[in-house]
Amino acid sequence: MLKYTKIACNITDKIFSSLIKNWNFKTEKDVAKYIRTQIKKYNATQAFRTIVASNKRSRYIHGFPTNNRLKGFTIIDFGVSYKKYKSDMTRTIYVGKPSKKEINEYNNILRIQKKLIYLIKPGNYYADLDIKARLLLKKDKIYFAHGLGHGVGKKIHQPPWLKPYSKDKIKLNDIITIEPAIYKKDHGIRIEDTVFVKNKPVILTKSTKKLIII
Repeated sequence: MLKYTKIACNITDKIFSSLIKNWNFKTEKDVAKYIRTQIKKYNATQAFRTIVASNKRSRYIHGFPTNNRLKGFTIIDFGVSYKKYKSDMTRTIYVGKPSKKEINEYNNILRIQKKLIYLIKPGNYYADLDIKARLLLKKDKIYFAHGLGHGVGKKIHQPPWLKPYSKDKIKLNDIITIEPAIYKKDHGIRIEDTVFVKNKPVILTKSTKKLIII
């Protein structure tokens, strides 16, 4: 139900805001523990195991938290389950001082993510959206190692599927994720939102996507 998905997304945004505001973390596990604690305060549960992957570990798609110290690009991917309905959001922040090249690389992924959300049109195919993501990534498409997104509801991964060979059509009232990414040898960047499909798509996870530098 959209009502509960919106609440789950709102809780996710509040937790992310609190996380950044109270940032005093040293390791990936510190961040994940804070997120878990906050989720409980909202009488919700984790939609899936929280991902926190920093520095070279950010190149892993499912970089579950370790005692790795926070440095450089840090992927934070988490979601909330509220009355069984899920949210899913990823933000990539930077711990330290990024180079101009790193800032440009991040902003390119953000530009692509915004473009893809704009291109969500009922009646078209999700496969075409995934293919468009790879075209926009240009030479970096070889570092995009998963589908563009997936449906979200009572399950964190469910139809429709945003993959190159998906047969699923874009339909009004779908709830999906849009998550372009790159995973290079020494770092990764992923930006993901939960999106409600209307004639003009509605982004349900509203946390800032401007590169946060800590």
